Amino acid sequence: MAERMNHMEMEQRAKQFPGHAKLPDYLFLLRPTILIPVWTFYLLGAHHGARAAAMEIETGALLAGLGSFTALLGAIYIMNQIADRAVDLERNKLFLVSHGIIPVRTASIEAAALVAVSFALALTFLPRFFSAILAVSLALGAAYSLEPLRLKRRPVVDVLANALGNGLLNTLAGWIAIGAPSKGWEALLPYPLAVASVHLATTLADREADSRMGYRTSGVLLGPSRGLILSTTLMGGAAVVAYLANNNPCLIASLLSLPFFLIPARSMQKTGTNADVLIPVKTATLIFSITAGFLFHVYLPWIAAVILITRLYYTRRFGLEYPSFRGA
Repeated sequence: MAERMNHMEMEQRAKQFPGHAKLPDYLFLLRPTILIPVWTFYLLGAHHGARAAAMEIETGALLAGLGSFTALLGAIYIMNQIADRAVDLERNKLFLVSHGIIPVRTASIEAAALVAVSFALALTFLPRFFSAILAVSLALGAAYSLEPLRLKRRPVVDVLANALGNGLLNTLAGWIAIGAPSKGWEALLPYPLAVASVHLATTLADREADSRMGYRTSGVLLGPSRGLILSTTLMGGAAVVAYLANNNPCLIASLLSLPFFLIPARSMQKTGTNADVLIPVKTATLIFSITAGFLFHVYLPWIAAVILITRLYYTRRFGLEYPSFRGA
């Protein structure tokens, strides 16, 4: 009965938006703004690979790997929206699939096409092991989003899956794409801790909504106080491991991010709420992206363009300010 009502409501809410699916909708179904961390850690991995091999980065290989990994993660994000369409409908967000603007079948076809493009690029232009990274990333993304495993709804495992996928596999993709050797990849080890820290904070931001839906994420299990302490500890751990691994970019980014984890903690002490919990998420993402931008100078203008175009799209399409630069 609840499922049927969700479908009925989906049809009703879809009528709130102008027209049916348009060409830009299929591009923004990939969620470009949450691809920014993917690009950031990919580029950081490429930087460390080039440094370990004392080599110049070949632009063609770098871009081929970036395109391949972007296509794969875009497909995974579409899978996630398909699996979460009832939840997104309840929360009135991510309208394209949840509100029926893009049919599930069409979204599934787009995801399959992106996976095919991803592997085609990898098999044609990149080292063979890059395809293995893609295969593991795809399997992890499916396990994270889809039944029966649905790792995103399992406490602790949700954070570990993000640390592995976005913190290690992501940076390894950049490392391997440029043809760096197998030695020296220990420099990448602090990144999973930083990613785990940020992802745990996002589960805290969604804690109340997840709890209402009956989901037991890490944020629901830990609660705001313990969750923030652990999230801050993980970012501090990233700084320590970065120092030990002689990873200066991660060391600087982690240390600059740490103070912002104190803001929601102070907010809870004063107001009893965790309204500012997204501040460390947004700030840490920005700091790590700026760090990558110092290493790859064209990256910061690219991020700025993606954000501005995304805001323009959401303003014109849905009348929303997204992404929002406010605290929560």
